[in-house]
This record gives sequence, structure tokens and C-alpha cells, in this order.
Amino acid sequence: MSDVSTRSITWGAAGLITLFAIEYIAVGTAMPSVARDLDGLALYSLAFGATVATSVVGMMVSGWWSDHSGPKPVLLTGCLSFAGGLLLAGLAPTMELFVVGRGLQGWGSGLATVSIYVIIAQGVPDERRPALFSMLAAAWVIPGLAGPVLTGVVVEQWGWRWVFLGVIPLVLVALIVIWPALRKTRPSDDAAYLKVSTLLWAGVAALSAAVLNVLAEDIAGWRAVLAVPMVMLLLLASSHLLPAGTLRLVPGLPSVIAARGAIGASFIAAEAYLPLMLQEIHGYSPAWAGAILAVGSVTWTVGSWAQSKLADRAGRNELLVHGSVIILIGLASLVLALGVDSPGWTVLAIWGWTSAGVGLAYPITSLLTLRLSPESEVGKNSSSLQVSEALASAGVLALSGAAFGFFYATSPQTAFVSVAVVSALAGGVAVATAKRTRTTVSV
Repeated sequence: MSDVSTRSITWGAAGLITLFAIEYIAVGTAMPSVARDLDGLALYSLAFGATVATSVVGMMVSGWWSDHSGPKPVLLTGCLSFAGGLLLAGLAPTMELFVVGRGLQGWGSGLATVSIYVIIAQGVPDERRPALFSMLAAAWVIPGLAGPVLTGVVVEQWGWRWVFLGVIPLVLVALIVIWPALRKTRPSDDAAYLKVSTLLWAGVAALSAAVLNVLAEDIAGWRAVLAVPMVMLLLLASSHLLPAGTLRLVPGLPSVIAARGAIGASFIAAEAYLPLMLQEIHGYSPAWAGAILAVGSVTWTVGSWAQSKLADRAGRNELLVHGSVIILIGLASLVLALGVDSPGWTVLAIWGWTSAGVGLAYPITSLLTLRLSPESEVGKNSSSLQVSEALASAGVLALSGAAFGFFYATSPQTAFVSVAVVSALAGGVAVATAKRTRTTVSV
């Protein structure tokens, strides 16, 4: 493709990822107002779970569809579905319809995100990909820094509905930007069709992940009993959705897919509870507690920029291991800091270190996946990469939520330490999987 098409992919993809990030971050700030206005507190958790569940199905469909028909119709369908979900959520007269809109957003973002990877594989030369993936990682920074504040202003000044309705025109603008590159995409000549069984397993995985997170709110009695088969179902579905050998950490692509899941899971579990910990244990205001996420966004970008500069000087597998080790050191330090009740600034510094490791390692899993995938399987393997992260994150969030709920009533500090322990364990898995990504072929 020409430089014009490469620029089209770069700015269009970055724009779409930024919009998906805005909605991911903004909804948390807007949801209390939504629940009050629509009298929907009983469906509060489902408004989040529906998005995760439908995104998993969208990711699986997107990979196979992009390989077989080319990424153009997939991205168009994903963006229009995402915009339709925004419209439905923004105009919803009831909480039930709002949840449906959120589900449609998840389906659309799942389709679009994976198809973007296929567009990159087809249109961006290999030597330019490290910088592009660094930019896509950085596309989460502005939403992470300004998203909660801007959302609060929108809710206060114009109402929560505009948090959703105001994004729709921007989706269309991003589509216009990426359109020149879309016209030059192509299907794979020997891509396989999506099996009905794959769709069914995607549904099983999405449902079991959503149920686990609902059960984790109060893991006792019958909830604890039901959680066991849900975990088994999630593992069984994962074995059918991910490349063969992923759960066994087979060297090469399977371990790359597993590493992406472990890295994402270790990060998201700690991130979800750190602001709450700073407020309850150290007395920070919501704004100051939220600043820790902003610091993490900045150091994540620094790590991502570093990998784009170092990728050609050091082996990508080695950088992935180094990044994962940095994450593990940070999370282990977090366990110690919370255990001895260290000052809040200590936690802030540790989180900045940990996020830099994520920024270093995270984009490399994308680069290695494209390198290790034949053209006919780029879409399928890219969807596996996203699904691995989504399912691992959902499982670890459920485990950390259950640990937090178990200890919180008797010792809030122990509850936060338990979450950090779960995150550190996931970080340990990330190091193990990163070491297993080495192959006999140089990548």
C-alpha cells in the first residue's frame, strides 16, 4: 500500500481505538446517573457484563469473517453496530433497552477491533508496525487522563445521554479517515469458514465469564457451588476458542496468545481496585485517587514508545520477557506496600513502574502474533489474541472480586492485599508464558 493508505490506517485505527477507549472508561462515570434516571440499579452489573459478553462473540466472528471476506465489511459492520448501540443507549427509555444498547456496543467494538489488526497486517509494512502498535497503545492515554473528568462535565451540564450520543459523529469521522485504506483490503484465498460450534463455544465463554463476575459480588453458599462449574465451562470454552496448546503454554504462537491474556489480566485486576484503596485507606479524594490511573497511562505510553525503538535492536521475545518481569516486580512490590500500609505516594510510584512494563510487553504480543500467522489466519489469530485477554481478565476480575468481598467486612486492608496477590499471581503467569514464546524461528 502507499504512504497515503498507511497514514489512513494509522490515524483511522488510532481514532477508532480512542473512541472505544472513551466509551469503556466513560461509562463507569456515567452509570450511577443512568441507573438513577432509569430506575435500573438491579441491572447495574449487567450493563457492564453485557458489553464484555457480546464483545467476545464479536471478536470470534470478526477473525474468521475478516479472513474469509476481507476486513472491509467487518469494520463497517462493527462501527455501524457500535454507533447503533450508542444511539440506543443514549435514547433508551428503560434500563432494559439501555443494556441491549450496551450489548450492541460490545458486539460492534469486538468486530471492529480485530478487523483493524487484519487491516494493519495487509497494509502496513513490518518495519512500521512497532511504531503503529505503540500509537494504538497510546490511544488509551487521553481517555485515561481526561475521560472521567470530561464525562463528569457532560453529565452535569447536558445529561448522561450525551455521553453516548456525542460519540456517534466521531465514529463516522474515523470511518471516513480509514476509508482509503479499506478500499485496498482483500480476503484470503484459502481462509476457512466460521464453524457453528465456534460460535456456540464463544457464547458459552461469554456467559460463563459474565456469571462468574456476578457471583463474585457475594461468593458464599450456593454462589460458591455454582462458581465451580462456571470456571470449568470457561476453561473448556477457552480450549475450543484459542489456538491448540494455548492453555498448555506450547512454545510459539500459543504462548504469545496466553501471554497477552496473563498481561491484561494482571493489570486490570489491580487497576480496578487501586483508586478505591487510596480513598478508603489513605483518605484521598476521588480526583486524587483517579490520578494514579493517569500516571499509569503516561508510563504505559513511555514503555510502549520504548518497545518501538528497541524492537529492532533486541529480540522481541526478549523484550516481552523483560516487560513481563517488570510487571511482576511491580505487582510483588504492591503486595508488600499494601501489606505494611505504605504511604499513598509509594503506591503511585509502584503503579507507574508496573504500567511501564505493561506498555513494553503488551504491543509485542500483537507484533509476534502477526509475525507468526500465515495470511489466511491473521484474522483468526488476532481474534484469539483479543479473546484471550478478555476471558483471562474476566476470570481474574472475578477471582479478585471474590477475594476482596471475602475479606472486606473484617479487614479492608487485607481485602486490598488479596487483590494485589491475585494480580501478582497473574503477573507470574505472564513471565512464564513470555519465556515460552521463544521459537526456533527468529521473530
